[in-house]
Amino acid sequence: MKREDLERYLERGDSLGFKIETGADEYLGWILLSKAKPNDRYLSLLSPGEEPEFVSEQESIRQNPYRVLIQELKREVHESDRYESAEDYRLNELHCFTNLDEVEAFVKSYGQTLDNIKWRIEIDAP
Repeated sequence: MKREDLERYLERGDSLGFKIETGADEYLGWILLSKAKPNDRYLSLLSPGEEPEFVSEQESIRQNPYRVLIQELKREVHESDRYESAEDYRLNELHCFTNLDEVEAFVKSYGQTLDNIKWRIEIDAP
């Protein structure tokens, strides 16, 4: 996928990713990429000093909008009709990045490139 297309999809709120090997047949794994946006509308309603934790969180999103989620989920849960819970994940890590170049460097450590990123439905992501 071209970088411009990926950026456009992320900007509109889509999430894309890769399947990864987990080293265990009972788990399925994914790398999922999305882009967070700060809640500027709500921020504009706050007075100076009001809700400092929320303001700090929104600034963090502004500085590092790219979100990479690494997940390993029990195969039996994914293949069943029930909704997964926190206990069903062996791995559920969120990594935040400033730009797609940083994301590219990170996913390369998993043997992936952004050129090969897929739609969530293509990789059967949760």
